[in-house]
Amino acid sequence: MSVHAMKSRIILIGCGKMGSAMLHGWLSDSGLDAEFLIVEPAQDHLSWTASHDNVHLHCSVAGAAADGRAATMVVLAVKPQMMDEAIADLGALAGPDTAFLSIAAGLSTAWLRDRLGDGALVMRSMPNTPAAIGKGVTALYCGDAPEPVASLATQLLRAIGEVVILDDEGLMDAVTAVSGSGPAYIFLLAEVMTAAGVEVGLPPALAKQLAEATVAGAGALIAESDDPPSQLRVNVTSKGGTTAAALAVLMAEDGMGPLLDRAIRAARDKSIELGG
Repeated sequence: MSVHAMKSRIILIGCGKMGSAMLHGWLSDSGLDAEFLIVEPAQDHLSWTASHDNVHLHCSVAGAAADGRAATMVVLAVKPQMMDEAIADLGALAGPDTAFLSIAAGLSTAWLRDRLGDGALVMRSMPNTPAAIGKGVTALYCGDAPEPVASLATQLLRAIGEVVILDDEGLMDAVTAVSGSGPAYIFLLAEVMTAAGVEVGLPPALAKQLAEATVAGAGALIAESDDPPSQLRVNVTSKGGTTAAALAVLMAEDGMGPLLDRAIRAARDKSIELGG
């Protein structure tokens, strides 16, 4: 199959925050020659698409399938708990060469094939929320997808940030726990730093500004520096200084390391549970 021989038909099932971020990225990609059919019952937030003549909104799968043309790729961007209902009628959109790309946590390609049909070409990915500003990182498992299909999936996901290719789908639950859920850990860090700043005497607005700017700046430094985070930590830690005093607490036996280990294991186990 050659997915680039003619204009690709991309059907997006679900267009919430992540779906909208992907759609914005796709429309900004001058190298992506495609039309986009969006299946989303709640469309108030999609009025901006009216200026794009290659975007067509539908409230249901039946509406998207009305002209009888099969999709090049169906992107499944609904929550795992809603997936069964969302894909129940997708046969109307699929031809023999249609590929499926899921961004749902926990749901394996085998789980999806059981519902889409044994012969369905299914790929699985896990983006994260910085995708909303094009700064996401997405793990992609293509399985036995032919190169043109894998290439299109990669192009679609690169519209929202970096893409990491996985050869082993078994890694996806751990990926979900680290990068998929990971932004929430960083947001919590900014939140608790703010609260701690207030506790030691800072006005709330100032504590918030300092904590959030520090987290954002440290992340940007990691991205720009050739040094690993461990070395950046050493660089800023003077012997007997204030940072060393704080790190003695955070790096204690009951500190941040064991706590994050338990948190990531819990997220990984939940991803496994969601996959049934």
